Amino acid sequence: MPRFSDAPPGVVCHPRRAAYVVIRRNDGHVAAVHVPGEGKNRYWLPGGGVDAGETPEAAITREVREKLGRTIRLTGRIGEAVQVFDAADDACWYEMAAAFFNGELDGQPGGSGEHELCWLDPKTQGASFFHACHAWAAS
Repeated sequence: MPRFSDAPPGVVCHPRRAAYVVIRRNDGHVAAVHVPGEGKNRYWLPGGGVDAGETPEAAITREVREKLGRTIRLTGRIGEAVQVFDAADDACWYEMAAAFFNGELDGQPGGSGEHELCWLDPKTQGASFFHACHAWAAS
């Protein structure tokens, strides 16, 4: 399983499960969630944390509905990766085990989401993702 980054020596990481979907347009661009804030790396693949008792597929469906106001149809599994990162908002480090899937937006928007849907070219804008594992999955 690919691993992206490591915590500094002596830092304790909290385990986190997550699931994300790669939605690709005909031109190769992938769907991304833009979260406003400081810094240039404010893009994530659609998805997020997996709640206790939830499957990765159910987590993606829920997260896409909440964040983008859209429904999703998963079309296949890409794989898994581990991402270690400093979550400044949570004041801790996480070791995230993330599952990645391919998928398609299903129908028209069903309401308003929390964030804006953007499209990034993973070949030229992959470094815009907050997590290196997202760029890996989208490439």
